[in-house]
Amino acid sequence: MRITVKNIIDVSLVLIFFAGYQGGKYFFHNRFQEIGIAITLSLFLYSAIKVAISGREERWAWWFWSAPLLVLYTMGIASITFSVYSETPTMLSFFATREFLIVFLAPTLYFIYKLGYPIERLERVFVISLVIIIFNYLLHYFRIDLQAAYFSGDGYMEYLVTHDEWRGYRLKPPTFALFIITLYIFMYLFQKRTLLKKCLWFLMLCIVGYVWFLIKARSQMATMALAMMIYPFLFSRPNRINILLLVAPIVLSFIMLVSAVLIENFVNEDRVRAKSFSTAIENINKYPILGYGQGSNFGKNYQDIFGPKFFPSDLGIIGITFKYGFTGAFLYFFFNFFLFKRLIQANWHYRHHYQSHDPVIWALLVWITAMTINLILNPGLAYMQGLTTASFVIGLTACYQSVLLKSNRTLFLENFHS
Repeated sequence: MRITVKNIIDVSLVLIFFAGYQGGKYFFHNRFQEIGIAITLSLFLYSAIKVAISGREERWAWWFWSAPLLVLYTMGIASITFSVYSETPTMLSFFATREFLIVFLAPTLYFIYKLGYPIERLERVFVISLVIIIFNYLLHYFRIDLQAAYFSGDGYMEYLVTHDEWRGYRLKPPTFALFIITLYIFMYLFQKRTLLKKCLWFLMLCIVGYVWFLIKARSQMATMALAMMIYPFLFSRPNRINILLLVAPIVLSFIMLVSAVLIENFVNEDRVRAKSFSTAIENINKYPILGYGQGSNFGKNYQDIFGPKFFPSDLGIIGITFKYGFTGAFLYFFFNFFLFKRLIQANWHYRHHYQSHDPVIWALLVWITAMTINLILNPGLAYMQGLTTASFVIGLTACYQSVLLKSNRTLFLENFHS
């Protein structure tokens, strides 16, 4: 077999997705994440330089500089503020935010597309990566003694294993990968495919269903089901924008109300979490613009300053505001709806052009719908799996815009007045 540049890109992307969806967190304390980030940066520089030399992209400067500027802001500001307020070295916090470097994946995907890497191949590699991640999870689920890990005293392994009375010991899954591959299979099975392919993917659906059975994530499954039911009413066609505009204020009010009730009930049941919320809100009032910053496990961390059970990542959007201030919370809301807009447009244009759904685009659209429903309680876009998915969405939709938007300019006007 002859090794080509495209083959090397294939393998690189699989490794990047494997690292981005935290497939390597079950061994070597997730050091594989650094490998994934290094590959991303290498592929970014290679593709950016090649596109610059070829002159195939008029907006090259925008694509090249947008990711570094975003990374510099998130990593730089968050590390400086924490360093100032906690009187610790800035570089410790700076390296603690290194997962934001995965956003270089977005321009990388666009650049390699401009170099001739097909969209279909990109989607295929993405799906293969998700399948590998699911089998990787099952391997480690049965390899690791979950009870021993939970009581091991190793802070890292204790973090990976959760326990409650009715679900027992559970290894934390690659949630976003599981979510997206489940949705992908649902759409794939409803399309025109060969019987053999449908049988193979139905078998994969059974395996994915078994993982859902193991983790017993009822709220996540309910959110996924709700997002799937919302899709045909609000997002399936451009003319549904009228309905969307009418119900959007009601839906947002409902989300805020439900989130407030859930937070209140949760706080009443969990006094530790209640104290953490109180501490976070108190510090948001002190540092409202830029927040307290990003802590580090090396040197002084959040637990040293605010107590042993204070974890901002458990506090939803309040935790994001605590770490990054109202500026960071605004950016989070902006990118959440930015991804929503891009996926809705890509889905409409694809359906108009090909008269069918693209399973990857559809799965990602339902995923971002679920993320928006759970926006207040679970701001997952700010962490590694969410950053990886967001970067993939931006890169993929940019590639599709180059193909579809020019041929579908009249799509919105035609359907809006129909």
